[in-house]
Amino acid sequence: MNTKRAGWVFFWMTVAFLVVSLTIGLAFPKLGIAGSALFSELCLLVPAFIFVSKGKVNLASQLHIKGVRLSTVLLVIVYHICCYPAVIAMNALTLAVSNNAALDITEQFLGESKLAMWLFIGVIGPVVEELIFRGVILGGLRTTGRIFSAIVLSALLFALIHMNLNQFSYTFVMGIYWGLLAEATGSLIPSMICHVIINSVSVIMTFVSYGSLDELNALLGDMPEENVTVYITTGIVFLVISVFTTVLAMMMLKVISLNEGRTGCFENIFRKKMPAEKYGRLFSVPMAAGIMISAAVMVLSLVLERTGL
Repeated sequence: MNTKRAGWVFFWMTVAFLVVSLTIGLAFPKLGIAGSALFSELCLLVPAFIFVSKGKVNLASQLHIKGVRLSTVLLVIVYHICCYPAVIAMNALTLAVSNNAALDITEQFLGESKLAMWLFIGVIGPVVEELIFRGVILGGLRTTGRIFSAIVLSALLFALIHMNLNQFSYTFVMGIYWGLLAEATGSLIPSMICHVIINSVSVIMTFVSYGSLDELNALLGDMPEENVTVYITTGIVFLVISVFTTVLAMMMLKVISLNEGRTGCFENIFRKKMPAEKYGRLFSVPMAAGIMISAAVMVLSLVLERTGL
């Protein structure tokens, strides 16, 4: 896998996701969230599988699937907790101008089987997305030698595929944290664990606290100006907290890297380019096309949302 192939993977994922979403919305409106989630993950898997297969590379090597120490798993959970304030901050700040896409489908969500929702959204979805974005796409981008830039770009693509501003904001942050974790450990298992935890907690909280969320939304709906103030204040507070927790997260990342025997890996992520080094190009035409399509859909959905259309 190289940068161009990674770009094509993202482009065709974007096209497939849009086509399937429109088809389900128009032709199969009663499919349900579980069924929609299944087709959404297939939109990610199929293009990636095709391009990885054409590359004739070792699949396990390309996807960085290898075990990690139990002590690393425990450290990863602490790392994940340190990353969470930044996620809360971005979520709160964008809720001031955008709807929460997950809350918008809460009633549909509650009509589905609890086990099915947990499996598709809490487990299968996170595993597939890590295989694609931290495995296939990041694996292709990092061949340029620009490790940190590759992590940030893969996080951007991960965020854009959600195609709405609120999810874009916090998935971009999570994508960076999880990309750093995948690079520090040389494995996707830790980032999969983090992704499964955050999605599973969201699924469980939706079922457990539905009544409270309904009352809170009704209350905030009656106070739109106060609502925005609460979101902005919460976002700023957690943004300040995240400065300190991110420093702790980076310290934990170095410990995790050393615990996995990857001496110097953490420093290599952030090292400066040497004068004699030549880096490959991160962007490609198909990737740029995919980015523009995803961004256009995200902006359009925000405009429609704000105008009430």
